[in-house]
Amino acid sequence: MDVNYINAIMEAFTVTLGQFGVANIKRSNIQKKNKMYLNLDLSTIVCFQGGIEGDIALSMPIDTAKKLASIMMMGMTITAFDDMAKSAVGELTSMMAGSCATKFSSFGVSVKINPPRVILESAEINNFETLAIDFDTDLGKIELNVGINL
Repeated sequence: MDVNYINAIMEAFTVTLGQFGVANIKRSNIQKKNKMYLNLDLSTIVCFQGGIEGDIALSMPIDTAKKLASIMMMGMTITAFDDMAKSAVGELTSMMAGSCATKFSSFGVSVKINPPRVILESAEINNFETLAIDFDTDLGKIELNVGINL
């Protein structure tokens, strides 16, 4: 994976979270996986097609997801992770992917972004080599997974 694309994705992640007031976003760990396997409570996945094939995913504990959904829903208290909360967290990933696509176009690469999927279970997403980058935030841990093929 090209470091320029990874850096663009990490920048889109931190900028998008920052737009919603999430502070103290610090990278804490990075791990290479043979494939994209997500095993935290909630994951939201966006698929890229075109000049870049593969997925990016945000994976997190359910408490972090509830806090994130609450911010996305203008401070509404989230007690159960219903369809509205799923949609809010999915929208964050969609916004991040849009920012990535804009940056990729500056590299001369065009991509199509599929709508986000939100899952509440462990899952194997694709067979691409994946970087799992852990971030600690004021909301809790968020794992950014990048499994793309350039």
